[in-house]
Amino acid sequence: MFYRVEQFIKAVTAQITKEDLSFISQYLNEIELDLFLKLKPYEQRHCIDVAEKLDEMTKGDVEMIKLGLLHDIGKIKYPLHPIEKGVIVILDFLTAGHIKRYRKYKMVRCYYEHPQIGYEILKEVGNYDEVFLRLIKNHHNLEEKNPKLTLLQKADNAS
Repeated sequence: MFYRVEQFIKAVTAQITKEDLSFISQYLNEIELDLFLKLKPYEQRHCIDVAEKLDEMTKGDVEMIKLGLLHDIGKIKYPLHPIEKGVIVILDFLTAGHIKRYRKYKMVRCYYEHPQIGYEILKEVGNYDEVFLRLIKNHHNLEEKNPKLTLLQKADNAS
């Protein structure tokens, strides 16, 4: 639970620096950057942190860094305030995931469907190979086995 409190504090204090923007611009094209900047600042910070972890873990693998920056892009469709995200995380925990049934609510859709939404957005706007798109789509799927997906999940969970 302390981890979640720490996440909340990071979310409400998140800032994007000039250095962050410089880092992002090395890996994202104009369309991707436009999408990325539609994320809430705390989501941008999280994606940057994931990408930086992947940079360290893969020794600069450009595809993995881009994957880290774009893995949560589906959250632009149903953006959440940090308090809303905190509420849904707690409800997910308390209901052992049964809150999924209430997908008619924005918070629930964003929390559970953002990987699929991100997959659809990127498929529509870019020229990505199917492996990259599948990694976006499955970044919360613990049953999918792929070494790149495992790295992404490890970096995502650490950020």
